[in-house]
Amino acid sequence: MIVFHFNKKHLEDPNIPMWTIKHKGKTYYVHHLTSYIGFSTKETPDNEHTKGSLKFKGKLKIYEKDNQILAEIS
Repeated sequence: MIVFHFNKKHLEDPNIPMWTIKHKGKTYYVHHLTSYIGFSTKETPDNEHTKGSLKFKGKLKIYEKDNQILAEIS
C-alpha cells in the first residue's frame, strides 16, 4: 500500500517538497508524483497531521532529476 498526501511543512518553507509518500514503513518527501494507476481515498478527520490521503496499490519508484525528487506509481 502506498499512501500519498500534502506536506503542510511546504507552506512554511517552499524548499521542502510538497508531497509525502509512505510505503513499507518508510516516508519519502517528493516534489512531483506521476501515477499510472487508480487510487482510493482515506479520510482521517481525527489525525492532527493530515485529514485525508490517497491510497495506491502498485509499484513505487523514487528518483532524482534536475534537483527534484520525483515518484512514479505503476
